[in-house]
Amino acid sequence: MRKKTIDTIPVLTDEIKNILNTFSRSRTMPASLTNRASIALMASEGLTNQEISARLNMHYNSVGGWRSRFLEALPHLREVQESAPDKLPDEVRKIFSDRPRPGCPCVFTQEQIMKIIDLACKAPSDFGYEVSQWSLNLLVKEIRRQGIAQDISAKSVSRFLKGSQIKTP
Repeated sequence: MRKKTIDTIPVLTDEIKNILNTFSRSRTMPASLTNRASIALMASEGLTNQEISARLNMHYNSVGGWRSRFLEALPHLREVQESAPDKLPDEVRKIFSDRPRPGCPCVFTQEQIMKIIDLACKAPSDFGYEVSQWSLNLLVKEIRRQGIAQDISAKSVSRFLKGSQIKTP
């Protein structure tokens, strides 16, 4: 079986090493960030992906991915270290943070959501309904009547109200 070559991390500066040590030992940061900082530290010490994965109880492909990502970002970190050393911890955190996941863009704007929440806070009787509380279906009907949103479901309205911590009808 052919052994895959691994990306070698060059010697790290003391500042970057200190930040990685701080991150890897932190008890307040998410475990994912502490593990990723540990990967970079161990990789800089010459450990293989398999050795790191055994120590951190992670899959070696994950270790290899984070090792490569850190190596790609290292020139940028060195630039930041030269130009704005106080921003270095934030830049390291960005490197070890998850990238945005793909998905559908939001269908409703923040303005529409705010109007829906505002409408839900008002009494249905203010709009000519003979009820004291909104039902989700009645609220959807009024949202469409006012032209706030045409294609909206009761489930979407419920999600917006729960997100704003307003008790749903």
